[in-house]
Amino acid sequence: MRGWMRPLILSALILGAAPFTAGSALAQNAGNPNAGSQNGGKPAAGKEAATKEAPKEAPKTAAGSAIAQAPFAVQPFPLQDDGTYKDFMGAAAADLNRRCTKQENYGWEFKKDDDARRDQILESTLGGFRKAGWKLGEVKVRSIRDPGTTAYTAEKAKQRLLAVWTPMENAAILLLCETEAAPATKK
Repeated sequence: MRGWMRPLILSALILGAAPFTAGSALAQNAGNPNAGSQNGGKPAAGKEAATKEAPKEAPKTAAGSAIAQAPFAVQPFPLQDDGTYKDFMGAAAADLNRRCTKQENYGWEFKKDDDARRDQILESTLGGFRKAGWKLGEVKVRSIRDPGTTAYTAEKAKQRLLAVWTPMENAAILLLCETEAAPATKK
């Protein structure tokens, strides 16, 4: 957006704010067995069973976009939003005289600098949208200043979507929102 979106997203991935891996909340305290404990890491009497770590579940992936009703050939991880993605997409939509209503956020991980995998994920994702009947077009958005970030509009019947693709060296993010005409402003 103002040149800060990519570092913000990247730091969220590194720090675990975006749940790309299972147990990211557990990983925050992994190096400190006493983290969050008031009694030096020893369980309170009768609490031994309750303090055992729950088994780790496999990360949940998304089979497709609920908004677009389009499948993902390579299933991404749904991303939690602390409001940053919503604000970013709101500004991008406003540049197109639109406003976001429903929003979805997805992320993919791959090996560092695997450009072929990153490109395959983008192409298969866009292909899934096309197969679902969406007409896609790349658009310029003033608030997106990062040269690697690309915005797309998608149209089908009376629905319009805005999608923003942000690739990084070992991950990629797709922010997607359903849009409607922005309310006219009084001058």
